[in-house]
Amino acid sequence: MSLPNIWEIFHLKSSPYFQTALQKDSNTKPLSLFVGRQRELRRLLATIGSNLGSRQAVAGRPGLGKTTLVQVVKDRARAAGYWTADDFISITTESSGVLLGQLLTGVYDAVVACNPDGDNDPAVEEAQQLVCSVRLRSGTMNVSVAGFGVGGGGSEAVSTPPSALILDGPRVLRNLLNYALQKGAKGVLLHLNNLEDLSETNTQDAADVLRDIRDSAVMLDGLHVIVVGATDAVRTVVNRHPQIRSVFSNPMILKELTLSNVYKLLNNRYQALQIDANQSFREPVEDSVVEKLYDIFRGDLRGMFKSLEDGMQTLLLDMAEDVALPASLDDLLLVLRKQNREELKEELGPTSWRRILQWAMADSGSIQTRTTLSGIWDLDIEEVSETMKKLVNSDTVEALPKRPECESEYLLTGKARLATLE
Repeated sequence: MSLPNIWEIFHLKSSPYFQTALQKDSNTKPLSLFVGRQRELRRLLATIGSNLGSRQAVAGRPGLGKTTLVQVVKDRARAAGYWTADDFISITTESSGVLLGQLLTGVYDAVVACNPDGDNDPAVEEAQQLVCSVRLRSGTMNVSVAGFGVGGGGSEAVSTPPSALILDGPRVLRNLLNYALQKGAKGVLLHLNNLEDLSETNTQDAADVLRDIRDSAVMLDGLHVIVVGATDAVRTVVNRHPQIRSVFSNPMILKELTLSNVYKLLNNRYQALQIDANQSFREPVEDSVVEKLYDIFRGDLRGMFKSLEDGMQTLLLDMAEDVALPASLDDLLLVLRKQNREELKEELGPTSWRRILQWAMADSGSIQTRTTLSGIWDLDIEEVSETMKKLVNSDTVEALPKRPECESEYLLTGKARLATLE
């Protein structure tokens, strides 16, 4: 017995508003759906192709497609003769030994993925032994080495014997890279992620760890690294120490996809998910819905698509058979306002929710500082700071990238703006 598919009414196999990153071998989320970013793509690939080893960084606000961009870079690089693994490495704040183990594991995974037959080479066997010794299911140091897209991921516990990694790791890593080059690889490309989720203190720790293994691991010939994350976190990691700043390219700061590219992206998804290629799909929402949510979420596609998916699922499950489709702006905003308001009121509690409403009454799209919010809320700066920590952690408020000698600036997220719509 098959379960009902609510998207079948649009002649689609599943939701076109998924939030996970595109994947090389996926049938429903293939890399061929990638849209835009051609200039950024060329720059990243040119830097890799022009150096024996390279160190780059991609930064930007959450939900702009940074991970998918690097997935495409890896795919293009692999087609050009570079070895890479599908998964990314969650950069650690634990210690230099742990990060060294992550890099070794990432290179080993790339070697296995791109040269699966192997040939019992001593460099591969030694790397395998060291990787197996640290890939344990328990231990005090945990490192995520499995991949994840925009909306989720996996992890594998890694316990790292300091003597094995610190003493033998650099030599084993160097030998493994040399092996890859001798087997015809133009280099090995690693994707270091997870800088969306680190606190300021942890980001500084990650910068220290990266500095500590610069010469023993990061600067090795044949190794290409792309660090990905939120703007302030990436800037801290690659700019905090001159030893790292001097060997990294300036971080690439992604801007929002244009609205025209968003329409193209959605059209590609609709076509890829058609149940029958000979039968035209039906667009689930009116263009006005896409335009409004694009504006509310300021180009955050992950947040925008989640709202589209949540709102449409509610409409499709609750509607009468004669309700007009595609969904109108008024119908969908009514649903989303109710959903987000109920969620935030429960999550934040009455005091913080009241402060969000006060902010929205002033201007829901306005940039605020702790000083301006002190006036809106009639609170001292210390109380404002405590409230802001809670609101940022709940994804109700977004902290904008810091500017030199300027007070920290904040914006309501799309979720909060939807909840406070009148």
